[in-house]
Amino acid sequence: MRILVVGSGPVGLMFCAKLSREGHECVLIERHDFNQTFSRASTLQPATLELLSEFACWPELLAQGEVVSDVMSWNLERSTQQRSSYDALSAQTQFPYRLHLHQAALRAELIAELQASRCCCLVDKADAVALQFDRCNKGVSVRVNRFGSSGLSQTFQGDYLILCDGARSVLRDQLGLRFEGYDLPTPVVRLSVPMIPDSLQGQLAGVSYVQSEGGSVSCLKMTDGWRFVLRPRLSELRQALAGTAWARQRLAGVFRDCVPAQWWESIPAMRDSYRVAQRCVKTRQVQRVFLLGDVAHVTNTRGGLNMNFGLMEAYALASCFLNHPDWQALQHWNLTWSRLTQDALMARTQQLLAGRTPRFLRPSSESFGALMRASLLDLLSYSKSLRR
Repeated sequence: MRILVVGSGPVGLMFCAKLSREGHECVLIERHDFNQTFSRASTLQPATLELLSEFACWPELLAQGEVVSDVMSWNLERSTQQRSSYDALSAQTQFPYRLHLHQAALRAELIAELQASRCCCLVDKADAVALQFDRCNKGVSVRVNRFGSSGLSQTFQGDYLILCDGARSVLRDQLGLRFEGYDLPTPVVRLSVPMIPDSLQGQLAGVSYVQSEGGSVSCLKMTDGWRFVLRPRLSELRQALAGTAWARQRLAGVFRDCVPAQWWESIPAMRDSYRVAQRCVKTRQVQRVFLLGDVAHVTNTRGGLNMNFGLMEAYALASCFLNHPDWQALQHWNLTWSRLTQDALMARTQQLLAGRTPRFLRPSSESFGALMRASLLDLLSYSKSLRR
């Protein structure tokens, strides 16, 4: 059985790594150079760590990441703080923490593991432009255009095709699948700095959701500094995307009682931004094609839930293939993860729109269950149920 995979983001790599670990043949097709990466996601939740820990690259991933056990919400207007610890999950997982790790590092380690296994054929600089089923529905082919080859096209044939080629997939469109939902009116703006003053670091947890008069800020401690995630209003959009000045001014206003305003003006910083949407397909399977990750769902980015969910469903599908599935097993995977996308992923991320405080940080008798759901541990059994 030969499986074609289009897209080498973390989700596609997780699928291939799981197959290759068991000596299964696959072909990974990537539009860009494998060394090129666009690092956005940075959070690995406990449920995902459970799956990644079985791979050879796990020690390197752990060494490169920032272990975060404590999470807090901080309402500056009311001068109140609410803290929660992943230690509460110690009886449910051997990884009671989040790991903050640049997506580029995760990709690099998984690619290195695939190269070492020699079971996965890596094809980069190949833009997948068309797919076709054979007449007897016993296979599928993908035509790619090779960059730097004067219009050279190449066709790859396989028994199955896994699409992991992102929210703007042309192959998903060729399948006639609608990407239903909506785009948020403004993008997320992220400012990364190499350090913060001790006066502020002493106040923040490794993950802090800060509410102030000027809006919400998500603060994430990384191994190489801090990331601040901000959500501009429509009236602020032009300034927010023009450079770093808007983000610096916003942070100076939010933390005015902890940090002198001039500090934010002088610290080296990098700004990037990205659009956010709530969209998904209704089904993950069309004949011998399966959809994983951003090609199947994009959501509010808080907590990295969209990527973590994608890694879990990729692991589950790879496990399904490794158990020599019949059509009934594959259709069961499709129905299960299509339902979980709607009932779990979309519902949970919807609750976090507009910078709302996560439920596990609100005073409630249900805070433990909310932390389980935020960690995706309640869904882990769906990934492991078909494990060999």
